[in-house]
Amino acid sequence: MISAGARPSRSHIRLSVLLIFLILALQRAQAQSVSPTSGPPNETWAGRRIVTLQGFGDYFVSGQHGQSELIRPDGLGVNIVAVVQSVEGEHIWIKANGAGDVPVGWVNKKNAILMDDAIPYFTSLIERNPKDWDAYLRRGESKHALNQRETAIADYTRAIELHPDEPFLFLRRGRAFRTMKACPQAAADFEKAANLKPVWAELYNQAAGVYVDCPDPAFRNPAKAVALIEHAIALDVEHPTYLTVLALAYFRSGQLEKAVVTQRQALESPKFPPGYREEATAQLHEYERALAAQNH
Repeated sequence: MISAGARPSRSHIRLSVLLIFLILALQRAQAQSVSPTSGPPNETWAGRRIVTLQGFGDYFVSGQHGQSELIRPDGLGVNIVAVVQSVEGEHIWIKANGAGDVPVGWVNKKNAILMDDAIPYFTSLIERNPKDWDAYLRRGESKHALNQRETAIADYTRAIELHPDEPFLFLRRGRAFRTMKACPQAAADFEKAANLKPVWAELYNQAAGVYVDCPDPAFRNPAKAVALIEHAIALDVEHPTYLTVLALAYFRSGQLEKAVVTQRQALESPKFPPGYREEATAQLHEYERALAAQNH
């Protein structure tokens, strides 16, 4: 111990310098452990998948007078995981599911990392703060995109435990359950989300999809699906894909003429996603053949 007024010895000075060096090295190591490793976005990112670091699939478009306008998707078209169309300056242009090769907008390059880095990155955030529900969500999204369904559901579940009032979390876990054909769990999650946010049309659309298209015929309930999707359409008439769910519900319940009319109406919409048009057209032909056979 150095007494008051005494000059520190060289050994004490060296020890102090060493301690400072060790502290700085530890701080650098901690910073690096939670930083993406792929470097800044560049042209090599085109065609690859990214994971956004903020928002629930939010992106920007050019608004009036050249100003940027923030879009908050209310459906599943643009996800936390997105495909890069191109990189221009500060902008990463992204594509939406079903939109073909047309970019829908951009995210800031500071708000994205490559899928290759995502799981280690979010894991490091969780290790630093085990109550970071957003990190669990984004790691779950990354795992879901890599077909790691069960561990993705575990991450969604932990996020829900930490933040049970967020409907988006139930939507995403429900989507994962639906992908795994776990119909009761998927429907329950979509309905929980709808209870939290009754005005969100996409939740009713997803629930309807489960009841009309579950691989287990015993779980299917076309009548309930019709009621759910009609409610979704009443809340939001701007989604022609909702009409395809309604058409399928009509088809499953034997209302073939309504199925044909509704599917045609969906395909006639200028807002119908190009990436889904071929599948929807094939469905229309199936409905038309069934109707023709019924009337023969």
